Amino acid sequence: MTGAWTSSDLLATVWAARPHLPRGVGDHLPGTLLALLAALLLGLGSVLQHEGAVRAAPDGRLQMRLMVRERVWQVGQVVTVAGAGAQVAALALAPVAIVQPLLAGALVAALAVRTLRTGHPPTRAESFPALLTVGGLAVFVVAAHPGPAAPDGPPPGWATVAALGTIVLAVALTARLGAGRGAALACGVTGGLAAGVAAVLISAGFSVLDTAGPAAALGRPELWGAAVAAVVSQVGAQQAYGRGSLSWSLPALAVLDPLSAVPAARLLLGERLEPGYAAVWGTAALVAVLGIVLLARTEGRPPQPPAPATAT
Repeated sequence: MTGAWTSSDLLATVWAARPHLPRGVGDHLPGTLLALLAALLLGLGSVLQHEGAVRAAPDGRLQMRLMVRERVWQVGQVVTVAGAGAQVAALALAPVAIVQPLLAGALVAALAVRTLRTGHPPTRAESFPALLTVGGLAVFVVAAHPGPAAPDGPPPGWATVAALGTIVLAVALTARLGAGRGAALACGVTGGLAAGVAAVLISAGFSVLDTAGPAAALGRPELWGAAVAAVVSQVGAQQAYGRGSLSWSLPALAVLDPLSAVPAARLLLGERLEPGYAAVWGTAALVAVLGIVLLARTEGRPPQPPAPATAT
């Protein structure tokens, strides 16, 4: 009869009133999980490679020949490559504004892996920054609702070339610096910038492949730019590591990666963050940045020798 509710009407009403997971969590769950997996693998790989490097430096000086022969270092390399593969897969399924911030969790993953392998619980100086990092990242991803503003397609070719030229120039300029804290910090900044832009160009490359197909993509700058940017970001990271203490280069690398990736994704890919909750996700991002900096500085600090036993 007219005006009467049917079972289909009731089902439609219930379905419309169902709880929605926020964008960035529900709409991009596979990519989010892959980003978390990448963070775990990258953290594990860094711990294993560090163990191999320590074993290859019996007198305090690293010997490359010994290091590459260490089985634990080789496994660490394989795990790191797998983590990079998971990151690339995540960028194909989720916005850059989800993937790159979550990769900062690799520092927390490294702390957890190190705790399991050594049996020594994290210190208070490590636990507090780890909680800040995890909490800040979780709130950011939920509140910011990262997602594409509109299906405008890949960025124009000139924008891709400009972004690539920027990171190449930045890394090349800091390569001329010497050693020391300032050089380590500067190289960490440009290395993190290169990593963030590389992630955006990789995402742009996937966008071109999806819209134009492999044959047409080979003639556009996005795909080639992504490959070059990935190499430049690795050069920038290694350059930062070799300039001085990790307590200066590592925080810059870890922070500048997502800080450069999010605005670059907005400019080149049209990704957006939820403006109505800017106070929430902005504060969460600052909390996560603080945690990353503090945790990275503890990771970069050389282990302290045990205190000498006192006579009783």
